[in-house]
Amino acid sequence: MRDMDKSEPKAIRLSDIKTYVYKDGLLTTFLSTDVWNLGLYFMEPGMDTIVFSLEEDDDGTADEWYGPIHEFYLILVGEFTAWYGKDAEQLRKKVGPRLVLKAGDVASYPPGWKYIVQNTGKVPGTFFWGMSAAPKGTERREISHLKIIE
Repeated sequence: MRDMDKSEPKAIRLSDIKTYVYKDGLLTTFLSTDVWNLGLYFMEPGMDTIVFSLEEDDDGTADEWYGPIHEFYLILVGEFTAWYGKDAEQLRKKVGPRLVLKAGDVASYPPGWKYIVQNTGKVPGTFFWGMSAAPKGTERREISHLKIIE
């Protein structure tokens, strides 16, 4: 069994966290440990996430690559559609299998796939997200944020 985090329990206030502005929405990360990252994501209607890859190897075609991790979204507000597959260009065209997600739904994104998610609802949408830690030595490839709101 792995050693658990030895730090003391704590409360993290939303008012104390930074919000990162990306071209595809607003991201808050309020917990980042050696086991998981957790946060909130806010998207306007019609907005798409970038294509992100949870595949074992980075083929360079997705906008971001996190390594073979698990990710989830708990939809809090709105409606989203998540497409998944192996071909980043097909995903950008919204071609492939998909999940339609509404408030209260939890989407599980297992390793081995690329994904793109669109706010297909009529209102600004919000989801609580979490991702597992990547295997040791994984160097994630991510795009830069446009600005930080504190």
